Amino acid sequence: MKTRFTAALLAVLSAVFLSAADGGVCVNSDAWQFWYKPAEKMTKEEVIADVDDFTRGGGVKAVFFNMNFQRTFFPTEVGTVIWKDVTFDDKGELLLRGKPMTGLHGRGGWAPLVKNPKLLWERVPDFMALRYKRCHEKGAEMWHSMRMNDVHYAMGWYEHRPQHSDLWIDHAPELTRAWHRHWRMWNWGDNTFDYGQPKVREYHLGIIREYLMNWESDGIELDWLRHMPFFKPGYDEVNTPVLTQFMRDVRKTADEAEKKWGHRIRIAVRVPWNVEDAMACGMDVSAWAGEKLVDIVIPSPEGTATYMQTQVALWRIVAPAPVILAPCIINDVPGLGGTMGRTLETDNGFASSFYQMGADTIYFYNHFPRAVDAKEGESQRQAFAAASDRGKAAASARRHILTRPNAIGEARFAAPVVPNAIAKNSSAGIRINAGDTVKGRKCRVSVGFRRAVKCDLWINCVKVPLLPV
Repeated sequence: MKTRFTAALLAVLSAVFLSAADGGVCVNSDAWQFWYKPAEKMTKEEVIADVDDFTRGGGVKAVFFNMNFQRTFFPTEVGTVIWKDVTFDDKGELLLRGKPMTGLHGRGGWAPLVKNPKLLWERVPDFMALRYKRCHEKGAEMWHSMRMNDVHYAMGWYEHRPQHSDLWIDHAPELTRAWHRHWRMWNWGDNTFDYGQPKVREYHLGIIREYLMNWESDGIELDWLRHMPFFKPGYDEVNTPVLTQFMRDVRKTADEAEKKWGHRIRIAVRVPWNVEDAMACGMDVSAWAGEKLVDIVIPSPEGTATYMQTQVALWRIVAPAPVILAPCIINDVPGLGGTMGRTLETDNGFASSFYQMGADTIYFYNHFPRAVDAKEGESQRQAFAAASDRGKAAASARRHILTRPNAIGEARFAAPVVPNAIAKNSSAGIRINAGDTVKGRKCRVSVGFRRAVKCDLWINCVKVPLLPV
């Protein structure tokens, strides 16, 4: 009887915050944006202000705080903390294990990532607990966000950078998925850890345990998109049961954390925007949902640009309710002629489209109000508020853009979304999900051509009057 009561109590506690019916969006707080601040801002007041900045515009139901890439931004007994074996020479340039850092961003640009975490842990040793407390005071959940295989800039000649863990530096040839291509291709995905190897899985489970057992949270997000793939080429699908067992082990760890903290600990997974890529990479999300191993599924583009044709409706079939479906909006838009930055209108457009396809809520990635100017920061907060409710998203000014897809490693190479050329006296059709219908709203369609073109434009079998060129 006591066990039944405890289970029922946990269910009630977990329903207090995020659910499909509550409304409110999820926002990922990238560790990079938090640590790139002046040293004097590594204070208790700044931790509180950081939470407040995400929540003060309204509409945010959960903030997912990232505290690792390969190295961790917290003291760890399993992984490698960011400041380990990192020193500076007499010119202030960064050295890893005594060797100079090579590659992008310059050596000095990484200094805050190394110095500020150590400084904050010394000044505010309970800052993770402070984050949790402040989020709840602001009516939001606090989640951990763990990057499962981050290999930013992990290609040839870039090994001596402070993001790389000791495990990667010392054992990359035998523990990575395609080291034989390391010197030939500048492809980060070649250098990810191979989750087919027990040592790799045990290592990452150990870090997950530290996240969940050391610092109270409402859940943990496993960010599989940072980075993919995670099995040796040709061994992705055959390792599907291995990844499912890994997810079972994560759930067991979360169950232990529930007993420690006295409330439900949930699990979110960030997965590819399309079901085919997920399956080709060994992710049986249907089994994860069926076994109640995941609570939130976040279909996302692999890069930093949102894809309009995210398979929300298909993901809904793969992961039916009560799993919360939260497709991802990132800070860039992959137009056919190049990538452009997000705007309030493009965010609103994606949100309305995703809701129309069956989303429960929206997940924002690389939206950091404190890391940009005041105008852009306010635009991001307005996007959080508008996307927090399907009706608000539909009623907002929005822009829907034909976007190009991206592919993940060897999983699948996406086909073009529009013909490269339309012959004279011929036609072509393009499909755009324009979100929920709102009567009385006017819409303008913009089409770009390399040269002047004489054509007719039809939308849903209705000929559209053309404005002057």
